[in-house]
Amino acid sequence: MQMQRERQGYAVPMALDHTLSHTDGLRPDLAMTRNRKLALDAREHTVGPMPPAAFMDAFLPLDRADDQRGKRMTATNAFRAVPRTADSPAAIYRPLAAALNKTSPRKARCPGFVFDTAIERSVRPLRLGHTKPHICAFTTANAELVRRADSCTRVELGYADLFVDVRPGAAFDYFVDPPADAEARAAHNFFRECLPWLRREDEDAEREYDEAERASGLHIGFAVEVLARQHRSCLFTVSVFGPRARLYRWDREGCVVTAAFDFHKDPGMFLEFFWRYARARPEGRGHDATAVAGGQQWEDVFREAVRAHVRAQLGVDGPELDRAVRAHYEPGHVFGIEVYPQEPGNGTGATTGAAGHSSLFLVSRPLVSPLHLAGRGTRGYWAVQYDTGRVMLLKDTWCTCDTEDLEGNILTRLNESGVRNIPRQAIHGFVPHAFAMDEKDGVSVQQTRTGTMREEDWACAIDGKRVRTTTRRHYRTVTEEAGYGLKTLRGTEELLHATYDVFTAMRDALAKAACIHRDLSVGNVVLFREPGRDVRRGYLIDWESSDQVDSDGNAEHAGRAGTWDFTSMRMLAPHDHERSHRFEDDMESLFYVVLYSGLSYLPHDLDMDTFTAIIDEMFRKRVKLGAMIYGDLGKCANAHHRLFTRVVRFGSPGFQAWVDTVMDGFWPPPELKERNKDMWDPVRFDAYWAEFLRTHALEREDRVVHEIGYSGLFDLEEPRTTPSGSHTERICTPVSRKRHLEPSDDGDAGVPSKVPRMDDGGQQDCLAVCVPHGRVAALSVRRSERLRLQRPS
Repeated sequence: MQMQRERQGYAVPMALDHTLSHTDGLRPDLAMTRNRKLALDAREHTVGPMPPAAFMDAFLPLDRADDQRGKRMTATNAFRAVPRTADSPAAIYRPLAAALNKTSPRKARCPGFVFDTAIERSVRPLRLGHTKPHICAFTTANAELVRRADSCTRVELGYADLFVDVRPGAAFDYFVDPPADAEARAAHNFFRECLPWLRREDEDAEREYDEAERASGLHIGFAVEVLARQHRSCLFTVSVFGPRARLYRWDREGCVVTAAFDFHKDPGMFLEFFWRYARARPEGRGHDATAVAGGQQWEDVFREAVRAHVRAQLGVDGPELDRAVRAHYEPGHVFGIEVYPQEPGNGTGATTGAAGHSSLFLVSRPLVSPLHLAGRGTRGYWAVQYDTGRVMLLKDTWCTCDTEDLEGNILTRLNESGVRNIPRQAIHGFVPHAFAMDEKDGVSVQQTRTGTMREEDWACAIDGKRVRTTTRRHYRTVTEEAGYGLKTLRGTEELLHATYDVFTAMRDALAKAACIHRDLSVGNVVLFREPGRDVRRGYLIDWESSDQVDSDGNAEHAGRAGTWDFTSMRMLAPHDHERSHRFEDDMESLFYVVLYSGLSYLPHDLDMDTFTAIIDEMFRKRVKLGAMIYGDLGKCANAHHRLFTRVVRFGSPGFQAWVDTVMDGFWPPPELKERNKDMWDPVRFDAYWAEFLRTHALEREDRVVHEIGYSGLFDLEEPRTTPSGSHTERICTPVSRKRHLEPSDDGDAGVPSKVPRMDDGGQQDCLAVCVPHGRVAALSVRRSERLRLQRPS
């Protein structure tokens, strides 16, 4: 019998890496590095300490008419069986879960929810990349699904409504509440600190700080993963450390955290939170009511439409087609997403069209999963329009309220201006709140609330400064072309033809709409097969960072924009944060996109160490001096001395010639300055590129995938359980250590599997933190030094 399933958007499949066998961006052996970066980033996006009562009134308001307190169990002695401190988390989380689950025939503490000790379903509970939250709260129906699922999956994070992180003592608290005095409070740093002199003089203080930071990073990592595995606008969690607790609310702008309170002395406060949570509507608990789980009919429509589109785009069939479909479809996990059209002329106003005008799109596995807390939280899907069966590209994101124009409006203008090789806009609009979806004259939209709390009297400074948060609105846009990213390119011919198509789009936008893109990156080029064309066309997508240019060719809005790895030297230079972007900066960024793609997916003679060093030093390096951040050193070294491009010999003579010629045109050596002085002119560069493609027979099927070396980022403080350079080992019981050579599933299925499956993590194409390979020896010396090196600039 098929289990009943909740309609909320639980258990969203995760994006897969290029092998289609592992989750992209969640390698278990990189969990420590990943969590540390999350903890460091959170310092700029955490607001607190909010009084617990005010927290509940603001985020979980109680309808007194529907309170039903007569069905609530008494708080007296509720946590008598829970020790105040313990030697291990288990001594606290087991009796705590039992206390929260306690019911009587007519009363409960959190009705409708089951508190499960999820960590005990971890096959490697001591490994950061494999462990699970100590306690997860599931709806009754979802609890049964989780119990029947394979314990080697991450299914708990796909179905958790909230989770409780438990630590055995107060030393694990990563925050320090301020004194009551207002003046002292203003200067107080909410985050715990361990200053260098204290590290040198007190090893116990350093150890306690490290443990607290590790626990906080893991908590944030779980929150980020839950937000990625569910359709949500926010998430509530709880941290318990010995006798005290804090409440958290996470959204796409950061986190609001409460002051600590002793739940043994005030059990009523603790139980009030769980009672209110249980009484809240799904959208009040953070679920996005515009994204719901579908039934068999939706799944059949989605599967057949996607199979046909993959066949048309890739020209594959049989087992190869089945494998390619996995990038977009997870059986049993198809969702319906409503897209509400933005009212014409509404700009970026906080309303969207009436619910009756919405369009239904079916989605399953995203092309990219959001694995950062604060930011756009972008998911991209191949989406099937339910009414027509057409496969389109749906982008689900959170844009800032100070955005002056919406991407959908920008694309519409570019389409109307006749700009070639860009997506055709279909529909776009903000995502409404469920409670307002029946209004006729426009509805309020989903938006973050963390930023609205930063000016409250109780909000403390972080690192001596006010928290830099803003407000974001949930936004969706649908375009007609659903293709593949550059990481799927087949060879040299496709790379140079597709990126020339992109250059055509750039020139069209400038000439016809006085617009520059400002975010040329590997992720913003889509390969789309058109009828009658042997090579897939390149489309330039993601125009949300674009800007108009003035009569001198400068962007109207100054400052950096776009993806760091591919930003031009001029825009990465120190002291030039307020420079305005120009078309020539986009040209330079496009060259870096071509070079990066060639290094990653075309044959060359570099070993892994050298390849990794080039990617890190030329594309990713950041330097921070005080408040100044810059990153032009690697690109400048290559421009002046060909430091990186001179050491690589590509397997394609044509591609090698193109790279050398373009470098000599972009930054000519002394002997070529006169001859190439005008080559970087857009018209002349266009003529060169077009003639090059016309006169060169380029390799069509010479794809080679080069892996980045991550050995410097492995979690060296934990015992190795997988071979270096591999993450395919699957251990589903403590006694079985068999190597499994078949692709492992993503582990998101909501139904039991006959074969043990494991979401074993995957390599991320552009890891947010990358320490140069040559620093591996230093990384093994001292943890505090490793932390300094891995701190993002």
